[in-house]
Amino acid sequence: MNLKIKKKIWFIAAFAVMAASAAFFYYVAKLDADAARVRLIRLIPIWLEVNFALILIAVAVNFKTLFSVFTAMQRRHKYYLAGIVLFAFCAAFLITPRVHRIFYDENIYLNIGQNIGYIGRASMCNDGDNTYGVYKCTTDEFNKQPYAYPFILGLVFRVTGSSEGTGFVLNNLFFCMSAVVVFLIGHNLFRDVTAALLSSLVYCLIPHNIIWGNTTAVEPASALFAGIAVLSMLHFIREKTTAALFLLSAVLPFSLQFRFESVLILPVLLLVILLYDRKILKSEGFYLFMLLSLVLALAHMLQLYTVRGDSWGASGDKMSLSFMLNNLKSNGMFYLDNKRFPTIFTVLFALGIFSYRIDFSKERVILLTWFLLLWGVFLTFYAGSYDYGQDVRYSVVSYMPLALLSGLGLYRVVAGFRDTRLSRYMAAMAAVILFLAFSAHLPYIRAEGEDAWECRVDYVEAKKMLSSVDKENSIILTHNPGMFLLWGANAAQTSTATYNPDRMNYFFNRYGQNVYFHYNYWCNVDNPVQKKFCQEMLNAYDWQQITYHTEQNRIFALYKIKRK
Repeated sequence: MNLKIKKKIWFIAAFAVMAASAAFFYYVAKLDADAARVRLIRLIPIWLEVNFALILIAVAVNFKTLFSVFTAMQRRHKYYLAGIVLFAFCAAFLITPRVHRIFYDENIYLNIGQNIGYIGRASMCNDGDNTYGVYKCTTDEFNKQPYAYPFILGLVFRVTGSSEGTGFVLNNLFFCMSAVVVFLIGHNLFRDVTAALLSSLVYCLIPHNIIWGNTTAVEPASALFAGIAVLSMLHFIREKTTAALFLLSAVLPFSLQFRFESVLILPVLLLVILLYDRKILKSEGFYLFMLLSLVLALAHMLQLYTVRGDSWGASGDKMSLSFMLNNLKSNGMFYLDNKRFPTIFTVLFALGIFSYRIDFSKERVILLTWFLLLWGVFLTFYAGSYDYGQDVRYSVVSYMPLALLSGLGLYRVVAGFRDTRLSRYMAAMAAVILFLAFSAHLPYIRAEGEDAWECRVDYVEAKKMLSSVDKENSIILTHNPGMFLLWGANAAQTSTATYNPDRMNYFFNRYGQNVYFHYNYWCNVDNPVQKKFCQEMLNAYDWQQITYHTEQNRIFALYKIKRK
């Protein structure tokens, strides 16, 4: 078959795929929001499963070249990297408290993972049960957040069973994997093992990397896969093979589906091409594989379309320049006041950017752009201030380029002593200085903090309450059914009593005297709608108090309810 015929076949196939994708997108987009979400609940897990399978295949095909640096490394450097990764795991697993910090998002992620893993639905469950160990969800709800992270949770839950502990360990491992990815990116960019090792070390010493590495929040996974996307692009630039391009095309769409700002990795990848090899943009093969990426991202694009009007909890604008000044002040001082972030890393970051020598100029532009995009996007967000609750978690997605530039800055300091008597010891001395600076933040890393204390008390008391009921033969009405479902109980939304009295009658007929109401955080907040659900529950039924806890004038209780 000659070259012209091959090109025609490829063109026809590509056109057919694009036409089919456009038609499918148009069909779903024309549906009303609720109908579109019903279809996406089933579609998204299938799309992600195909995408993830392609990633595994691509990694296997590229394994030798992707990790070739480990073959060439000196043994002592391998030990250094292993030590850094071991430190990352121990710091997250042992030093910082194993707690949820974003309520109730982390519980929702876990429950969505349970739904994806057990019943193949991208949704959170509002009414479900675990009777006889069989998980079922009668009523579920589409979530606005992207689904790649819950999908990975679901995969793990299939193997290990659903539990919070699994989610925590998974983020511990994501943190460790990120340390390796930083090393690999650093080696690709700087072509120096020492610079790559120092970058990885800085990454592992950032306090909020450790803190969020022992939660079940999405940010560690989002940071990891953004880094994997950059690594895949650098690998393709270096190898110029179809296998490397396949890896990039598989990783790219998956990396976009962790947080909404994940899409900002696209300009970074384009910049890598423009600075290193613009000829790639003239390659037909490149566009064919990018078409594969587009198809794999189609379900995510439809999800973005269906939730485009969501308020995100904002009473006014979600994004506005009016938020920039305040957010710039708080998010800038975060790196300078040495309270939650070591200032020495900021100094090294500056040394990495600015230099009297014209070295690593392309690499510095790439890393600085990456950092500014993922740091700057939150400056115009209404809840983008690092001083606002636990929104400091947004900083985690920008730590990878920051650590690489800081590592470069530290490498320059070490290299400055290369021709002196201290040259043999400078890297070790630098590591010791970094660790001493880091140790000043250990009390902060070990603290749970006061933020979200009400939710944390609610969560702790809910676990205690569960020991007072027969999980198999009872139902708990609560604002957070996903939390109880993950613990193996049967649960439904409190609002069921208001909107679905027939369902309540079903509960009484099935569970008899074992119908419970969880008086929780949402019953205490200054929100008339949520308080109304709680009050109507207590007004509509006879009740008996089973457990009761009060803290700072907040009530957390479990009631057994009966028909009047």
